[in-house]
Amino acid sequence: MAANNDENGPSLVRLLSGDGFSIVISKKVADMSPTLKNMLEMTRGGTDIAFSEALSNQIQLPEIRGKVLEKVCQYLIYKHRYSDEGASDRVPDFDFDVEMSLELLMAADYLDC
Repeated sequence: MAANNDENGPSLVRLLSGDGFSIVISKKVADMSPTLKNMLEMTRGGTDIAFSEALSNQIQLPEIRGKVLEKVCQYLIYKHRYSDEGASDRVPDFDFDVEMSLELLMAADYLDC
């Protein structure tokens, strides 16, 4: 995947759903999920050991459908945007379809977001 690079490596990450959808997000947004952040780290404990996802900047999430992954990415963008606001009145509600609740809960649990 061609991506812009900054001093910390590539700035874009491709997430692949189980049903073939591909979503590209910034690494800063992906880092809002501790699971994705760990997959994208190039070093572990001071050594240059990395998951293959860190080398390719692609993460396959075979258990997550495209529609659910899209909503998870929207939430990560929302979390990134409002993370400094705290519990203020300026933070709008994050809306989602109730029908997706169980799948979103399972995806959020896996991605720790």
